[in-house]
Amino acid sequence: MKFFLRRVFIVFGALMCLSGLRAQDVHFSQYNASPLLLNPSLAGLSEGDYRAYLNYRMQWMALQGGTAYRTIAGGGDIAVGKITKYNSFAGIGLTFYSDQSGAINLSNNRLSLSFAYHFMLDRKGTQQLSAGLEGSFYYSSINPSLATFDSQYDFNTGTFNPSGTRETFGRTGVIYGDAGLGILYNAVYKNGINFYTGFSLDHVNQPNISFEPSGQDASGGAGKKLYIKETLHGGLSFPIGNRLSIMPNYLLLIQGPTQEFDLGCSFKTVLGNDARRSTTAFHVGVQYRGVLDAIIINTRLDIKGFTCGLSYDVNISKLLPASHSVGAPEIALTYHGFSRKKPRPGFCPVMF
Repeated sequence: MKFFLRRVFIVFGALMCLSGLRAQDVHFSQYNASPLLLNPSLAGLSEGDYRAYLNYRMQWMALQGGTAYRTIAGGGDIAVGKITKYNSFAGIGLTFYSDQSGAINLSNNRLSLSFAYHFMLDRKGTQQLSAGLEGSFYYSSINPSLATFDSQYDFNTGTFNPSGTRETFGRTGVIYGDAGLGILYNAVYKNGINFYTGFSLDHVNQPNISFEPSGQDASGGAGKKLYIKETLHGGLSFPIGNRLSIMPNYLLLIQGPTQEFDLGCSFKTVLGNDARRSTTAFHVGVQYRGVLDAIIINTRLDIKGFTCGLSYDVNISKLLPASHSVGAPEIALTYHGFSRKKPRPGFCPVMF
């Protein structure tokens, strides 16, 4: 056990030494509450036979009337062939998101289908290796009528002429396909200790997202291709007594020249008279998003398969004056359901 814990702390220490910026793709502070956006190998891997979730986030509310930067995401997945905790089984999931950003209404929308298979590595069903694949369709669009251009300004006086010459775009919307994959290792040790870690790749085909019909940019170049995104994530649940658990977690995103890491820890308290059978619990935690980007305060309440999570990003970056000290709120709703009265046996990651 000491060797195991030593390895966990080494991983956390290595992440603390990394520096970076925000990744390009949409992501949430409560990233574990949007599992299929995090890693396709999580499809079907939950406490129940099926799961549905919804996420909503607003940020940079001090700009553009407070509604220019918002994201909504959701999805659902089911387990297939999950009969006993000794059996390997499959999972299928469907997820979407719609992201709105900026003054010209840059909109990115995605619909994804995920398939995963979960291999049991021992006869007790306490260790799993999961592998998943994902296929997605994207639709991105902009509204050039809301944009302003250099040609609309008088460089001598700085006067703005709204009827001045505007730049033209080949198209204002683009549709493209995308593919991703992921793996996850999950293990339950003695005394209820749960450790999991996963890795995923997005945009493995590097789709071209240029708004020019030819796929090139305005100067005739190769256009804009999405960088491959690498995601490393994981966590640990360490029970202390019958009611309290400590749950550290981490996330590392690398996409082209940008990167981001999150380190956090939450505390879970089981509520109710019977701590062993109770399905009601309260979580509270804090995360650090680096380097010097935000401190995230989060809470969560679990009641009979329903989960409601709330978080708030406190901006500590150099952009604090631009945000006027207004952070980013986020809400996450999840429901774990069962297709029969007796829950199917098996272990899943204890994720915040």
